[in-house]
Amino acid sequence: MSVFSVACVLSILFLRSIEAIDNIRPNSSPDICSSSKVGLEDDKLAVTCYAGNFLVKMLTELNSGNKKTVEHVRVHLLPYLGGNATLDALRSDEPDDPACTICYTDVSTADGLTTLRNSLSTSQIDAYDKVGVCYVRLTELIMEALPKSNDGVWLSPLKEVPPFEQVKAMMESIFSSFKPSVCP
Repeated sequence: MSVFSVACVLSILFLRSIEAIDNIRPNSSPDICSSSKVGLEDDKLAVTCYAGNFLVKMLTELNSGNKKTVEHVRVHLLPYLGGNATLDALRSDEPDDPACTICYTDVSTADGLTTLRNSLSTSQIDAYDKVGVCYVRLTELIMEALPKSNDGVWLSPLKEVPPFEQVKAMMESIFSSFKPSVCP
């Protein structure tokens, strides 16, 4: 295969991944960012909206039959929850660096997650960024709350529970023991 052919194939794959994100976003519930629908306000609403943007999309995919490993979701959720700094790190971080933030490089994933982040309004992103969430701990708590296979390798779909309801219940439970703006 020529360099040009490889470049064309990679371009098509990238465009399809962006198209997949665009196709899923309209089907996800915008209610996850509504105070009246979620029953949360201020920092808790900002965190639920931002994290819920990722989680509703992911759970919709999972409930539609797309299998996902726990690790696959974790390595995407962590840089997403870290915001611009971790999304930027995803473009150049290396596991050899003992001070790495994400500790791997994947420009395509950084682009896809940035597109997902930017699907929120500027005010929603600003509200989340202002919280200064302890994103590593939040990632751990979300990953603990997601239903898994008996061996802990795969996420298990809960097709009988809409993604919005799953995220709402998950975030309410997390907030019972976690203050979003305070790292331990």
